[in-house]
Amino acid sequence: MDIRNLEAFIVLAETLNYHKASERLYLSQPALTKKIHGLEDILGASLFTRGPNGTRLTDFGHKTLENARNFLTHYERFKSQVHFDSKEDMVRHLYVGSCFPIHNYSQIERQIVANKGDIVLALVTGLSVEQQINLLNAGMLHVAVMPLASIAQLEPKKVFTERLVYIFKKRSNLISKFRTALSKFGNEIFPKNSTGKKEVAELTDCLNVFPIYTGDNMHLLLKTNDIMLIVEMITKNSAYTCVPKRILGSIPEYYMDFLEIVETDKKIDLGVVWAKSIDNHLIEDVENFSTLVANV
Repeated sequence: MDIRNLEAFIVLAETLNYHKASERLYLSQPALTKKIHGLEDILGASLFTRGPNGTRLTDFGHKTLENARNFLTHYERFKSQVHFDSKEDMVRHLYVGSCFPIHNYSQIERQIVANKGDIVLALVTGLSVEQQINLLNAGMLHVAVMPLASIAQLEPKKVFTERLVYIFKKRSNLISKFRTALSKFGNEIFPKNSTGKKEVAELTDCLNVFPIYTGDNMHLLLKTNDIMLIVEMITKNSAYTCVPKRILGSIPEYYMDFLEIVETDKKIDLGVVWAKSIDNHLIEDVENFSTLVANV
């Protein structure tokens, strides 16, 4: 993938004007459009919409903008810090993708550094499985963590299991009703929409975005993987959600006083997938990461 496509995306996202962005990039508008379409093809989703009101970022475009800026920041650091005359002096950047926030990354990073010198883990979260696979194939990610059932066509290097838990607002009247249903039906609990029809919630989707429900009719409020937004929605709207238990570690202790966690027997298997081609000096780092993320 041409890194200049990302630069073009960021400039257009900042100006929301093809003419101004083309001038800043010293490109023709058709050339800029080609770069944006090329990036959208790799990511598998639209970044912009164009209409009577002008150019606008899509929801995916808003989410991708921050990740693109972070990626280019790490890329520039990589160019300035890598010293080709000595591998011992090299600062290595390992680009990691995940459908959900993998926490304890600082602990993983410290252990990798202890094993083999300086390294920076650049984490990109919130992408769908298809988007991560595209980035792996394009060489923009070195390794990714995804639901095993969604990557049957790939061969994961490591496999581990996540237990799922429900998060409620403390003393919510939904908790007792949910515990009764959990005791009676076990894991065969599906959310219902306002018409009373079942909406089958695939666990493989759980680690992509987490659905947040409220009320006895399990009305869907939104889907997100922003853990602090989840906490805010739960505490302010008496809502609830189902998330991997590991994510609880990212919630500040203060907010835990306002939440109640309900354990379940639900589990989901995750696979650690590597890019098709990884530089030799990163192989040991990728192996260390794959082992640590499955065990930490």
